[in-house]
Amino acid sequence: MRDPAGSGPTDHGRGPSDFRAERIGLLSISLGTAGLGGAWQSATAGLGAPLWVSDALFAVSGLVWAVLLVQYIRHGGWRWRNILDDLHHPGQGFTLAYIPIVGMLAAGHFSRLGLDAARWGYAAFAVAAAIIAARLLAHWVTGGLAAAPLHPGYLLPVVSAPFISSATASTLRLPEVAAATFAVGVLYWLAFGTVILGGLVANGGGMPRPARPTLTVLVIPPATGGLAWTAAHQGTFDVVGQGFAGLLLFTLLVVAFLLPDLRQQSFHYGYWVFSFPVAAGANFLIRWLHGTDVAGWRALSWLLLTAVSMAFTVLYGATLWHARRRRIVATT
Repeated sequence: MRDPAGSGPTDHGRGPSDFRAERIGLLSISLGTAGLGGAWQSATAGLGAPLWVSDALFAVSGLVWAVLLVQYIRHGGWRWRNILDDLHHPGQGFTLAYIPIVGMLAAGHFSRLGLDAARWGYAAFAVAAAIIAARLLAHWVTGGLAAAPLHPGYLLPVVSAPFISSATASTLRLPEVAAATFAVGVLYWLAFGTVILGGLVANGGGMPRPARPTLTVLVIPPATGGLAWTAAHQGTFDVVGQGFAGLLLFTLLVVAFLLPDLRQQSFHYGYWVFSFPVAAGANFLIRWLHGTDVAGWRALSWLLLTAVSMAFTVLYGATLWHARRRRIVATT
């Protein structure tokens, strides 16, 4: 099959829009890896963990991000019409927010190598994240989601991205920007979080099984919001910071009870949707254990970081095995 926009043939007869959706969906690998890098970065500051681990994870995340973005662009992703079509996809439109989110995380992490360059990079990605979120909101409020079941993935561009933008702005010593983007995240968390949670309850468990892993995205807003708040307050845990910790711990408890409903019949790349919620949650909990001086916080932090890193190692291995199996099937 050939892309009508002129991007050339696609793989195995798939349409170009399908290929672009798959490339953007795979960016969850890059996002999860960057999230794990952030957890190791927190461990560097609080536990004396080696900095090269987080640097390596962000480098891998950036490589995956660049390869997938180039492939997306090659298959028509440079056309505004195609971008709008991908944004308006009822099930996966929110995944385009992965692109600027990973960029902002990388800009914050490597800011020690050049603050001015990091600020310019952050500005470009923050503007892109704002445009994606605003365009999605404009589409949604005019009936763009009328026929699609609501799921927590929609919180990523309009809630989690502003919180991540706020945390990165604090790292880059831009307090006014941090405050502004934090306010955006809080407003739309209250608005859309209520609508989505209410819709899930009213739907009575009618979410399709392939979409159920997105329920873990409920963990991301309290984790990234807490990281943004503590970053703006030099890592201290005041009443608001403790409130975010309470929200995160309760949400983790809810997700733990949901785990039997999140099981999939076989491994697929969609498992990476679990990765960033796990990494972001671990990142905030490591900071909370240290900042609150919980008894045995050092041992607990290392235990948490080790468990999460081992889970990622298993996920990397399963992904490579799955990719190899798909290539074998495709060539037979």
